[in-house]
Amino acid sequence: MKIYFQYILDLTTYISIFFVSAALCVYCWPKKINKKEIIRLILIFIISYSVIIVGQSLMFGFLFLIREPRVLGQMLYSLTMPLLILFFSLIFSKGHSSHKLIKNLILVSSIMVTEVLSKNAGFIAGQLTNDTFIVVVLARSLPYSLFFFICLLLNRVDVAHHRHLSKEMIVIITSLASLLIVVSVIEHAYDNHELMVNVLLSVLDFVLLLILAFSYYATYTITENRNRITNLEVQATLGEAERMSIAIDQKNREELEKIRHDLKNQLAYVGVLLEQGKSQEAERYIKDYSNKQEVLRSFSCSNSVINSIINLELTKAKIKGIDIDVKVVVPPRLPFADSDLVSLITNMVDNALDNYYSEKEDKIIIRIAKQNDYIRFFISNPFSMEGMNKSNITKTRKIGRGHGYGTKIIRNIVSTYDGYVDFNIEDNRFVCDALLSLNKKVEQNV
Repeated sequence: MKIYFQYILDLTTYISIFFVSAALCVYCWPKKINKKEIIRLILIFIISYSVIIVGQSLMFGFLFLIREPRVLGQMLYSLTMPLLILFFSLIFSKGHSSHKLIKNLILVSSIMVTEVLSKNAGFIAGQLTNDTFIVVVLARSLPYSLFFFICLLLNRVDVAHHRHLSKEMIVIITSLASLLIVVSVIEHAYDNHELMVNVLLSVLDFVLLLILAFSYYATYTITENRNRITNLEVQATLGEAERMSIAIDQKNREELEKIRHDLKNQLAYVGVLLEQGKSQEAERYIKDYSNKQEVLRSFSCSNSVINSIINLELTKAKIKGIDIDVKVVVPPRLPFADSDLVSLITNMVDNALDNYYSEKEDKIIIRIAKQNDYIRFFISNPFSMEGMNKSNITKTRKIGRGHGYGTKIIRNIVSTYDGYVDFNIEDNRFVCDALLSLNKKVEQNV
C-alpha cells in the first residue's frame, strides 16, 4: 500500500488527472452555456476524475495480485487511462463513424503520448536537479497541457460538422495516431535511463503529436473550404435556374400573346378555305401554322429545388438541340440537403447531355419519383460505344466546368443517404439509376 501511494497515486497523479478531467470538460464544452450545461460540465469533471482514479487503482491492485511481470505490468497499467478516455469518447462523440474513428484515435494517441512525455519529463528534470521534488512534479504535470490543447482543438474544430471527409486525410490521421499509440506502448514498457535518449524520444513524440494535430486541422480546413465552394456553386446554380425559369415564362407569355393576336386572322383565313371547299389545303395550313409556333418548355413540379434545376437542364438541352422526356412525382419537401439535390441531378443530367449520341434523335429520359421508402432518380440517354470503353464510363471524371466531382459525388451523395446507385448500358442507352432513402436525414450546411 505504501508503494501505491508513494509511486502511483502521488501528487503528480492527482494533478495530471485534474488536467485530464478539465480537458474532457473542454472537449464536451457546448456552443451556448447556461445553468444546465454548467451543471452537466461539473458532473463530467467529477465523474471522470473519480472514474480515472478508481480505474487506475483497480488495475494496479489487479496487477499486484496476479504478480504480473514488470514489463507487461507497466504496459497494461499504461493502457488504463487511454481505455477510460476511449470509453468516455464513445459516449460523447457525435457524427458519422469516420468522424468518431478520427476523434477517438486522436484522443487515445494524445493521452498516451502525454503520459510518455510526463514520464520522460520527470526523469529529465530529476537528472538535471538532483530529484528536486517540486521541479519533478511540475515537469511531470506540464505535458498534460498538451492533452488539454488537443481537446480544445477537437471541440473548436469539429469535423463532425461536415459529412464528407477526404479518404486520404483519414488514412494519414489514422496512420499517425496508430503509430503514436504503438510507440507510446513500447516506451511505457521499457524504461531507458540515458538522459539524451529520453530527450530525443520526447522531442520525437512531441513533433509527431503536433503533426497529428496539424493534420486534423488541415482536414477540417480543406473540408470547410470545399463545402463553402460547393454551397456557392449550388446557390449560383439555383439562382441561374430561377433566372432561366423566369426568362422561359416571360418568353412563353410573349409567344402566347402573339398567338392570341394572330389567331383571329388565321382562323378567318381557314374559314375562307373551308367555305371554298378546300379542306385539304386548310388542313395543311393548320399543320404548318402549328409547327411554326415554337414555345419554350417550362417544367413545373411540387418541389421548388427540383423544379428550378430541371428547368435549367431543359434550357441546356434546348441549346444543344436535345429533347428531354421528364416526369417528376415527389413530395413538396424532401429530407435531402438542397446542395445534395442540386449536385446529384446536375451531375446526372449533365453526364447524359455530354454523352448523348443518337442518329434517330432519341430523347433523354428523366424520371424522379417516390418508390417505397426511397426517392428514385433515373436518367437514361442514347449512347454510342464507338471509341468508348464501357469500364471507364462509371469512373470519376470532370463533367464540365463547375462539376469537378463527376460520378464520384453521385456515389458520395447516395452513400450519405443510405442509398444505391447503378451505372449501366442497356440497348445502346447509358443508364444512371440512383435511390436515396427518405429515412436518412442530414442537416443542411450553412
